[in-house]
Amino acid sequence: MISKRQPLQIPAKQLIQDLIWIIENPSLLHFEVLNELTIEPLSDAQELRIIQLGSLEIKSYKLGFYFEALIRLWIQVSEKYTLKAANIQVQNNQQTLGEFDFIVENLEEQKFEHWEVSIKFYLCHQPKLELEGCWGTQLKDVFHGKVSKLKNQQLQLGKSQNGIKTLKEIGVKSSVSRGLLKGMLFYNEQLGQFENDQLNPFSTKGIWMYHSAWGNTSEGLFVVLKKPFLFSLNSYSKEDILSKKEIQRLIEKNESPLMLAQVDENEGALLEVSRWWLLPD
Repeated sequence: MISKRQPLQIPAKQLIQDLIWIIENPSLLHFEVLNELTIEPLSDAQELRIIQLGSLEIKSYKLGFYFEALIRLWIQVSEKYTLKAANIQVQNNQQTLGEFDFIVENLEEQKFEHWEVSIKFYLCHQPKLELEGCWGTQLKDVFHGKVSKLKNQQLQLGKSQNGIKTLKEIGVKSSVSRGLLKGMLFYNEQLGQFENDQLNPFSTKGIWMYHSAWGNTSEGLFVVLKKPFLFSLNSYSKEDILSKKEIQRLIEKNESPLMLAQVDENEGALLEVSRWWLLPD
């Protein structure tokens, strides 16, 4: 792995595979919840354009930062959209009220759109509480709270007085707000899953368990995933494959969370079978 002291230089092949992962994995929510934007599949011409652009440097290992960089790249090679502005702060008397992730021009419909995009991996610890029982890597990051913030705060920013003023300053008189929440939900097999009116039942699912339960799992081949490469397996190879016993040794050495992909190897390529999130007891 690259040292965290150095910026990440991500090659074009990795960028393409991670974009394909984002595009093909269903959103966490139903379309109408956030007036969802559609990230369309890459054409051969778009993939070629990414290759021509070359590697992309990012200065943060944060998953959200990389996700936004990928969405920005998709806009850059899109034939339907052009980027007007990104990460514009909305202020009132030097107080920051919020930020627009992306302002894009829809060339086909000749209108501007305000996009709010996010990637989240949620662990469902109390499925009876539905969205309120799913947490991110920090306990304050609750699935229900994220949905509420996107709907009622971030996507409403363009309708506020200060938001309208900020948009006018960059030459945008009006905009349509669209959101996107991608990611995965991790369920514990003993606790079960849940249904919710806002939740997309076809969203990608993984398994979470405590370290002490790892010994009860079946034998398999696994890869330890590290940020920001939690999307495709393009940055991993057969040299990264570990057995169940080797994962057990890792757990015993370091009581920290681990995200794993269970894999099959096919002619040197790693194919993901399932995703696991292991937590200290």
